[in-house]
Amino acid sequence: MISPSPTGLRRSRALAALALAAALAAVPGIALRAAPGSPGTVIDGARAQVRALEAELVRLGDEAAAAAGAHAAAQERVDALRERIRETTAALREARRAHGVAERRLADRLVALYVEEPPTLVEVVLSAGGIAEAADAQASLEAISSADGRIVDSLEAARARLARVRGELLDQQQEADAALHEAEARLARMDGLLRSRRAVLEQAKATLDGLVAQERRRREPPAARQERDAAIDAAGRRVEETVRRRATAEAEPAPATRAPAGIPGAPDQSVLERIAQCESGGDPRAVSASGQYRGKYQFDQGTWEGVGGTGDPAAAPEAEQDRRAAMLYARSGPAPWPVCGYR
Repeated sequence: MISPSPTGLRRSRALAALALAAALAAVPGIALRAAPGSPGTVIDGARAQVRALEAELVRLGDEAAAAAGAHAAAQERVDALRERIRETTAALREARRAHGVAERRLADRLVALYVEEPPTLVEVVLSAGGIAEAADAQASLEAISSADGRIVDSLEAARARLARVRGELLDQQQEADAALHEAEARLARMDGLLRSRRAVLEQAKATLDGLVAQERRRREPPAARQERDAAIDAAGRRVEETVRRRATAEAEPAPATRAPAGIPGAPDQSVLERIAQCESGGDPRAVSASGQYRGKYQFDQGTWEGVGGTGDPAAAPEAEQDRRAAMLYARSGPAPWPVCGYR
C-alpha cells in the first residue's frame, strides 16, 4: 500500500489495529488475546482471531443455508395452499350454481303437482286414455319430484362440505403466511449478520497483513529498509506531484463527481480514485510484493470473487476494477482498505 511517508504508514496501521480490536470485541465468541509485547505473539493473536472469524463465518453460512431452506419450504407450502384454495373456491362456485339449478327444477315440479287445479275425471280419461294411465302418469311425476328433492339435498351437503374445506384451507394459509413471514425475517437477519462478519474478517486479514509486513520490515537489513522507505517516499512525492500538476492545469472547476451508475450506496468516483492512488498509485496492473494484493485497488482473490470478480484482478479492465471497488465500498464502507480508506 502507498502512503506519503513511513511514519504516516505506521500511524495509519496502528489506528487500523485499534479499530479492528474494537470491532472484534463486539463479535460473540471472539476473545482478544493480550499481547505481552512480542511481535510474534501479536501476529499469532491476529492469526488466531482471523481463524476464529473464519470458523464463525462457516457456522453462520450453515445457519443461513438452513434459513434459506426453511424459507423455500414455507414459500412452497403457501403456494400449494393458495392453489388448493383457488380450486376449492371454483368447485364451491360450481356447487352453488348446480344447487340453484336443482332447486328451481324441484320448484317447477312442485308447482306442477300442487299449484295447478286438479283435472276432472272426464279430463283425465280423455287426456290419458284411461284411469290406469292417468294414475301411472301422476305416480311418475311424483317419483321425479322425489328424486329431484334427493339431488337438491345431496348438492346442499356437497356445498356445505366444500365451504367447510375452504374455511379450513384459509386458516391453514393464515398460519403458513405467518411462518413464511418469520422465515423471511430470519433469512434477512442471517444475511445482515453474514455481511457484517465478512467486513470484520476482511479488516482482520488486512490488519494481519499489515502486522506481518511490519515484522518483515523490522527484520530487514538497515540498507534494504532505507531503500524501501525511500521508494515509498518517492511514490508519495509522485502522487503529490501528479495532484499538483492536475490542479495547475485545470482552468475551470472540475464537474461534480458522481457515484458509479447502478450501484446503490457507492461513493463518489473521487473517493475511489483517492483510495486507488493510495493503494497502487492508480495503476490497474499493480501487484504487491507478496503477490497477494492485485490491481488498482489491491484486491486479494477472495475479496475480488466476493464482489463478483473472476480471474486475476490485475488482469481485469480498469472499468471493471472501478465497478467492483464501488460494490465493495457500498457493501462494507472503507473498512476493506484499513489504511487508505480512512485518509
